Amino acid sequence: MKTMKYIIYTVIAGVTMLQFSCKKDEISSFSASPAVNFTTKAVDYSFLGNPSGEFVQEIEVRIVGDVADHDRVFTAEVVNDTITTAKPTQYRILGGLVKANQFTGKLSVALLKSDELNTTKVNLKLRLTDSEELKAGNVESREFVVGWTNQIVLPSWTYYRVFFSSASSNKAYQLIVQITGLKTITAAEYRAMGQIAAETQGTKFGDYVKQWNLDHPNDHLKHDTGASAGQDIVPLYYTKSKYD
Repeated sequence: MKTMKYIIYTVIAGVTMLQFSCKKDEISSFSASPAVNFTTKAVDYSFLGNPSGEFVQEIEVRIVGDVADHDRVFTAEVVNDTITTAKPTQYRILGGLVKANQFTGKLSVALLKSDELNTTKVNLKLRLTDSEELKAGNVESREFVVGWTNQIVLPSWTYYRVFFSSASSNKAYQLIVQITGLKTITAAEYRAMGQIAAETQGTKFGDYVKQWNLDHPNDHLKHDTGASAGQDIVPLYYTKSKYD
């Protein structure tokens, strides 16, 4: 009988400890403060096509934890290591905001244009810091590098090679921005634009190139960088009834 009582007591004690442990873990998991992480590592910006002296770069962040019924702010600091080459006079950290009931937010940084950027690119390394309501997230996701310049920064050529020119170069990109204003064409931007609108922009670019070459038979528009440097820029879309 004593043995049986001892077994029952042991089982009850074990169940009680297990329940206590589970409750303790649940309390710990729910008591953790929400954290904020960058969703990417870096971005480069070019003032090409931007006549103003300032550009506000918005950097996306994601919340780990619960949403809130009010706006929450967060902060970031400059990491003054070998990566950061921007001077304090070349930027302003405007702060971060996660709006009410949102899991994503933006850190805004004002990038300032200067003549120095005509020949170089500067970088700014940022690190998320703890704020009153949002803690800095995972170590591997709390740092971000912003680079900017007045020089050309070629974007991914995925959609440009379909609608503008199969070959990429600084000159081709400069013309695309000048004629259409399209500094980037991401997958999301292409879906919003649609096939017809993309072809229309490609035709606008192509007609410009075709007309220039007709008006300047000894000075055709050519690629200046890349594998096709020195070759004519060949547009993919243009008004065939006019130029063929």
